[in-house]
Amino acid sequence: MSVPDPRVRPATPQDADELLRLRVAVLTGEPVTDHWRTTFRDDMLQRLGNDPDLLAYVADGPGGSLTACAVGIVYRGYCGPTYPTGQWARIHTVVTDPGHRRQGLARAVTSALVTAIKQRGCSIELRATDAGAPLYRSLGFEPVDGFMALRSTSPGRTG
Repeated sequence: MSVPDPRVRPATPQDADELLRLRVAVLTGEPVTDHWRTTFRDDMLQRLGNDPDLLAYVADGPGGSLTACAVGIVYRGYCGPTYPTGQWARIHTVVTDPGHRRQGLARAVTSALVTAIKQRGCSIELRATDAGAPLYRSLGFEPVDGFMALRSTSPGRTG
């Protein structure tokens, strides 16, 4: 059994603004609207510490800032060979503040999140960037071919 990293702790509602800051830092493509920011922040305020299916781990930085975070959500599905408990999790966000990279923080917060998810008996999925893939492979993740997605269109967006 590995020893928990002392730099890492579960996120609390007080971390909502910093989680938003870190989450925005890794978004690409879609514009980040005020509505999106407010919705994300309010969701973090409401669910962190209250919703057992939202799991987030953070590393503290100077002056109340966060240096890294890993956020995942547990979903209920159907029991089967891939999901023996009927639950599965997706890691939605792993990010390290640019000024704190290469210090093992992404590994620390992700390891804490993976441990918590595994304790729930869940299989775990994530979408890896090229930069993040080596970390996830080192934690035991493997590529799965054939993943496809159908996205709904946002209100006010066509196509």
